[in-house]
Amino acid sequence: MPDLGTAHPERERTRRILEERAALLARPLRAEEPAGTVELVVLALGPERYGVEAQRVREVLPLADLAPVPGAPPVWRGIVNVRGTLYPVLDLRRYLSLPDQEHADRPEKVLLVIGAGLTIAIAVDDVPEIRRLPAAAIGPALAGPSESARESVQGVTDDLVTVLDVEALLADPMLVVREEST
Repeated sequence: MPDLGTAHPERERTRRILEERAALLARPLRAEEPAGTVELVVLALGPERYGVEAQRVREVLPLADLAPVPGAPPVWRGIVNVRGTLYPVLDLRRYLSLPDQEHADRPEKVLLVIGAGLTIAIAVDDVPEIRRLPAAAIGPALAGPSESARESVQGVTDDLVTVLDVEALLADPMLVVREEST
């Protein structure tokens, strides 16, 4: 029977290996982000690139089964059903007064975003990347084509990604649909 009171080199080696593995597993998966770092989900509308803070994005899905809503303002494409919940679909291209383009060559996507107490879907051409950058790398907004679009822009990155302010976008009175009685 082995003597448990004496240290065995093999047990000591095993203990050391297990401690090293435990220390590696205890490390965070991602290094702590420095204060002032922003994570953006980058959206593509033709050649234009827009960014939305990742914390505002619930999910990205292919645009499927879009149901138009008669009488809705042109900035609203319709509604989509995502797992039993209906979401209005904002046509970001029209909201930002960008020229219309044909989308037949590539399927569109919708981005479910949360802000101003709402969750809506935003129709985009693609979602090519997610990136982290210092908040200081977002400069002042450039002049936009419409006043409401300018209010919804937080700023622009060095490589000309326009960062959208989802709270301001969803609080825009232009997006409110009012039922009119006849």
